Amino acid sequence: MEDNALATLDTTTASAIMSAPGGIVRSDCSVWEVVERFLTGPARHVVVVDSAGHYNGVIGTRHLAGLWPLDVKQLKASEVESLGCAAWIALSPDDDLRTCAQTLTEHHLDAVPVLDAEARVIGVVTARDITRAIADAPNQRQRIWQE
Repeated sequence: MEDNALATLDTTTASAIMSAPGGIVRSDCSVWEVVERFLTGPARHVVVVDSAGHYNGVIGTRHLAGLWPLDVKQLKASEVESLGCAAWIALSPDDDLRTCAQTLTEHHLDAVPVLDAEARVIGVVTARDITRAIADAPNQRQRIWQE
């Protein structure tokens, strides 16, 4: 890997590449509400917070795949926190790009929330955000493929 790419991994921070959360839900909302968000919008994940706005975890489409077949009545009666949100998986604004990538890879996620000092969500880092940061690194040579 070129020096510029390595420098990008070490100097680019989560706060520099994060995007707005695709959706935020409270931990006491129903699983059905999350399903509806996925069905009606482009989000592939939603951030779960408690009543005070503190981070409780992230729910992705993979969480819901394990509930198949979907029983609407049961989903409306189940709270989202019953899905087992991983509240310990999060980034700080100063985490470098390498840490961001390792966190997504190690936990098989496509989005990880970035939290402030009070554990409030200030953004999310997605696999796309990481790819974009590497692709936009200065002085990267583009390879031209020939047949």
